[in-house]
Amino acid sequence: MKSLLLLCLVLWPLSVFSQDQPEYGLSGSVIVDEPVPETRDRLNRQAKSGAQEESELSVQSYVDSQERIAETFRRAIPDRIAGSARGED
Repeated sequence: MKSLLLLCLVLWPLSVFSQDQPEYGLSGSVIVDEPVPETRDRLNRQAKSGAQEESELSVQSYVDSQERIAETFRRAIPDRIAGSARGED
């Protein structure tokens, strides 16, 4: 009986190693990271680069654009938006 038990204990590891092992772990599936889209990659690089020392807009252009934006919020919303967008009142 002991010899049969010893034989089983010796042969069992050999039988385990002789079996085909799954290619990727026990489930046989692989979790692959999705590639980062080019746009996201560029945005990430831009975010890491930090703030620019100077703006692309002049100070006066920035002030003018902010004043124009503020003016649009001061005007009342017309009843017919389509007409006002074409210059019709």
